[in-house]
Amino acid sequence: MSDILDLISNFIEITGNSIADNIILAVIGVISFMVAFGIVGMIFDALGVYDSDLMSDCHWIVRVIVFVVLSAVCIGIAKFIAWLFSFQWWVYLIALIVIVGVVVLIHFLKHRHSKKKYNTESKPSDEAKVEVAAVETKTDRDHCPRCGGLLVKRHGPYGDFYGCENYPVSNCRYTRRIK
Repeated sequence: MSDILDLISNFIEITGNSIADNIILAVIGVISFMVAFGIVGMIFDALGVYDSDLMSDCHWIVRVIVFVVLSAVCIGIAKFIAWLFSFQWWVYLIALIVIVGVVVLIHFLKHRHSKKKYNTESKPSDEAKVEVAAVETKTDRDHCPRCGGLLVKRHGPYGDFYGCENYPVSNCRYTRRIK
């Protein structure tokens, strides 16, 4: 049996380690043989064939075919599992996770920064938007488009900007960058 496993492992390499490959092939062989032996009996029972001469000739042929097919499938699965646990695959997965994490983090920080910079406490209603649009068309660049107050030069953590003079009183938080 050991010679057969060595012969097969010369043609089939799963992990690259001959001892591990022999153990895996032996387990696959035992499982495939047990399944093939049981399946053939179920197939003939399902077909209703009980002729002993026909069954004795066909059983072994069908068992060998089922054994070979199951062994090939199991070897393919074992190779896939060995590939999943190979060093290169894990390195690529970790690199992909790090790259995606960095991209998401950068996007989150940019989005958070822009929200913090331009955030208003209350969202204007549809009526307020119409009024703002009307005020924007009537006012010039020195007046706030939201409430009509004067824009004054202010200094903040991100540099100088124009802000509404009504900020603390009417809670108007309109700002505009200095170009």
